[in-house]
Amino acid sequence: MWKNPGMAKDEALFGGSVASSYREYLEPVIFRPWAELLVDFVDPNRGQTVLDVAAGTGVVSRAASARISPGGRVIASDVSAAMLAQVSNGFSSPEVRLQTLECSATALELPDASVDVVFCQQGLPFIPDRLGAAREMFRVLRHDGKVGIAVWLSTPRLEPFVIYGDALRAHHVPEPFQGAYDSSILGMTTDELESALDTAGFEEVVIRVDRLEVAWPSVLHAVRAVSGTPYGPTIDALDSDIRTSVLADVQRRMTGLNGEAIKHVMTAILARGRRP
Repeated sequence: MWKNPGMAKDEALFGGSVASSYREYLEPVIFRPWAELLVDFVDPNRGQTVLDVAAGTGVVSRAASARISPGGRVIASDVSAAMLAQVSNGFSSPEVRLQTLECSATALELPDASVDVVFCQQGLPFIPDRLGAAREMFRVLRHDGKVGIAVWLSTPRLEPFVIYGDALRAHHVPEPFQGAYDSSILGMTTDELESALDTAGFEEVVIRVDRLEVAWPSVLHAVRAVSGTPYGPTIDALDSDIRTSVLADVQRRMTGLNGEAIKHVMTAILARGRRP
């Protein structure tokens, strides 16, 4: 049975928005370690201007700000105003200017050759025109500017996200969005990512595959993290009894033999390139 001390059985699990739940539950456990790895991989310099495309709640923006201080500038762009509203929360680099920009990745509202580094973490697979987005990144970069992209590798099971989808599917909940129960849509292959960068005009493209272990602080944290995914609103809208059953199933799937949260290994592709 799903148990959450202090929460009534018929109370909605997710009191906050997807953006705030993403920031609270997913960012510190999953996306912050990957952001730090991506920033290290690209290695921006002090005083540079960094653009974070599909920035979400700004985890890469914050990681990069520590590297470009003092005198640097971070531009966090995303199509979601709710996500961008989270970016400045905890942005603790007073010597780095922060700007948020609500716009599409395929129509960046920035001048040509206006930034030194472009990052995009786990956003490219969700952009219908991936090549168009890569070309926009190329356009806004200055000569010798660098791009750094991270995407999930499409072939392994992408836990924990497949676990959330599996629980919903097991309870015959219709797909919240097209392909919701197919984790391969969340990632790309190394060839797809390399081709996008090459075709967009980048040179000296380097592709690397990395793996990181996800260690949840508790089973409860792992279950609550679903509220920060696109599955969250669907679960929240379910009939109370069905929601309880789905969350109990997620809890079961997230619990190891020792009663603690299971650990996942997530695999991602890191790519960097240079604008000539």
